[in-house]
Amino acid sequence: MSVLLKVIKEGNTTLVNVCEKELLGKVFVERGIVLHVNEEFYGGEEVSEDEAFALFDSASVVSLIGNRIVDEAISRGFVLRDSTIKVAGVTFAQIYNV
Repeated sequence: MSVLLKVIKEGNTTLVNVCEKELLGKVFVERGIVLHVNEEFYGGEEVSEDEAFALFDSASVVSLIGNRIVDEAISRGFVLRDSTIKVAGVTFAQIYNV
């Protein structure tokens, strides 16, 4: 499966943002939580999952949106299922490497 990857570097911080391409541009709202999958933060190049996962260890923060990509991050040991949230049926997770 391919995903959208956007890498943002600010000083010593590297953000790796990954989302499933069909979610880009959508807004999900539930229980007062708003998950906005905007172009500025998530719009990037289309890459394979493996290419995206290869950047996780060097990132300061990884942001993942999408049921399939979060499930894959869980199966690869990057994310614990209990540390994800689901907003209007869409799973979101973050990884902090500090």
